[in-house]
Amino acid sequence: MIILDTNVVSEFMTAPPAHSVRQWLNAQTSGGLYLATVSIAEIEFGLMVLPEGKRRQLLASRFEQFVELAFGERILPFDEPAAHLYGRIRAERRARGHPMSNFDAQIAAIARAKSFRLATRNVKDFDGCGLDLINPFDD
Repeated sequence: MIILDTNVVSEFMTAPPAHSVRQWLNAQTSGGLYLATVSIAEIEFGLMVLPEGKRRQLLASRFEQFVELAFGERILPFDEPAAHLYGRIRAERRARGHPMSNFDAQIAAIARAKSFRLATRNVKDFDGCGLDLINPFDD
């Protein structure tokens, strides 16, 4: 099972997405791919700070379709087990001199709580979090 990080999801809102990411995603079993509610929050925020207009409307529509059609019931919440891991992950990274954002720590905690892999472009941002990382942007 694999959680898609926000940067993987947002790649499909562009036209066209990077070939390596599209190819990687097509090679996966769709039932094994998941989203975190945190990524939905990140993307919603990004959309809402864009100026109102056709571009924002188009991106919002693409995002809504992507989530509804591709993921349905495979959206993972930031729950209590993830909350406990979140504190540990952020503290460990901070102690090593590599603090991480709240959103990234929440996504890492969800993935670790579920023992899922994480697909991300930003592998460095998740190093040392106890996760099996995949970079679909690599050729």
